[in-house]
Amino acid sequence: MEARRVAFEVLLRVERTKAYANFLLDAMLKRFPLPERDRALVTELVYGVLRWRGRLDRLIAEASSRPLKETPPDLLTILRLGSYQLLFLDRIPAYAAVDESVKLAARTGGPGVKAFVNAALRTIHRAGEKFLQRKPGEDELSYLASLYSHPRWLLPRWKARLGEEALSLLRANNEIPPVSLATNRLKASPEKVFGTLWDLAEQVEEGLWVPGFFRVKGASSLLTSDAFKAGWFFPMDEAAALPILLLDPQPGERILDACAGGGGKTTLMAALMKGEGKILALDTSERAMTRLQEALKRLLVRSAKPLLGDARNAHREIVGPVDRILVDAPCTGLGTLRRHPEIKWRVGLKDLERLQALQLQILEGVLPCLKVGGILVYSTCSTEPEENEGVVEAFLKRHRELVREDPAPFLPGKGEGLVGDGYLRTFPHRHGTDGFFAARLRRVR
Repeated sequence: MEARRVAFEVLLRVERTKAYANFLLDAMLKRFPLPERDRALVTELVYGVLRWRGRLDRLIAEASSRPLKETPPDLLTILRLGSYQLLFLDRIPAYAAVDESVKLAARTGGPGVKAFVNAALRTIHRAGEKFLQRKPGEDELSYLASLYSHPRWLLPRWKARLGEEALSLLRANNEIPPVSLATNRLKASPEKVFGTLWDLAEQVEEGLWVPGFFRVKGASSLLTSDAFKAGWFFPMDEAAALPILLLDPQPGERILDACAGGGGKTTLMAALMKGEGKILALDTSERAMTRLQEALKRLLVRSAKPLLGDARNAHREIVGPVDRILVDAPCTGLGTLRRHPEIKWRVGLKDLERLQALQLQILEGVLPCLKVGGILVYSTCSTEPEENEGVVEAFLKRHRELVREDPAPFLPGKGEGLVGDGYLRTFPHRHGTDGFFAARLRRVR
């Protein structure tokens, strides 16, 4: 199966099933082995279309003879693929982008569909830049939303909080993020990993914020290397490690990782604890539990115990008190748009309210497990206050036995540039990381 066809299938399934693009892309590339050049093109097309869907749809709406809402998903996906190649990929000749899109259309419809795709893409090629200009009387935020390819509802929120800096966030969200790797200190030293990465990549840099993290470029064989298989390192954004530094787990303690996910956070905690103590790695997803168990085995994390269960019921399922709790809560993920651009087109205001309720339920479920004097760290990969300080402040009002502590002493460089109003916050445009939030709470009675 050729590259454009694979990209088409991935994008269509992302649209229809609401799955994450990275998982579908990995599965499709394993199912249909392609030369390295074609694999790179598939990845470029999938993430490029998802990042720039808003701008592409503006072009398609102008060039198309039918409204976007009345365009079938498969046809719209073909138009987006073709438009992306015309607008962003100079190395692909325009005639090739159009012809390959018409061939895709031929597989999904009759001659009329081929003619429609051909006409729309040729119009975009001729007049694309004109379509990107602001129209007379067009609302500024609507124009910026399409130009920078973000949903319209986010812009007034970000502009109210960030001012003109909001445009920098929009731009940063559309950038290709660095490949960020964390050292597994249970198996290798940062120095050893650094030297090994130079053999695998064209460029290696130390992380900006967290010791033992590296950013690499030009390393297509990283995840098939012997060092990766041996568990020396694993993919993780630096910002995701900062809440673990706030938690500050100590050797011999009993820790609850309430929303454990794929095992990266658990591994970092185990390393800080020098492999001594016990980490209860809880997650409600069977798929996540499978990934967690595989990762812990590869990374040699013997101090963690995977548990399938719902954190909202942790007080019923966890026997005995724990010293510290990490709640890296389910959230919109709006801080990870560089890595998961499909999220932009899925979440809305109603999701903020729905997820805030879930986040508070999780905190209520785990709090009875925490001993007096223990630490609870709440974190999300969201930029939105409803999921962040809104949750923490509502929770503290209910629980006077908790106090919020300054996170700065637990962060590299005393948290300079990372802490404000007593909370940890990171942004892609400020810190070169995913957008994260965290708060450190102590139980005093």
